[in-house]
Amino acid sequence: TTLLAEAEERLGVSPGETTRDRRFTLETVNCLGCCAVGPLVVVDGEYHGEMTPKRVEAVLEEYS
Repeated sequence: TTLLAEAEERLGVSPGETTRDRRFTLETVNCLGCCAVGPLVVVDGEYHGEMTPKRVEAVLEEYS
């Protein structure tokens, strides 16, 4: 499972879509300039580095 696949499954949306409750929009980017801590997930401007598919759920729950 990739980070993107995990996020899609947890949120129930594809890239470019927003969840029904309008809390999350899933976007992909090519570069955030943070290779040293990648892979990376950004939520509300907070960077979550060294991300794994298993950690995606925990990060999303922080913002739910």
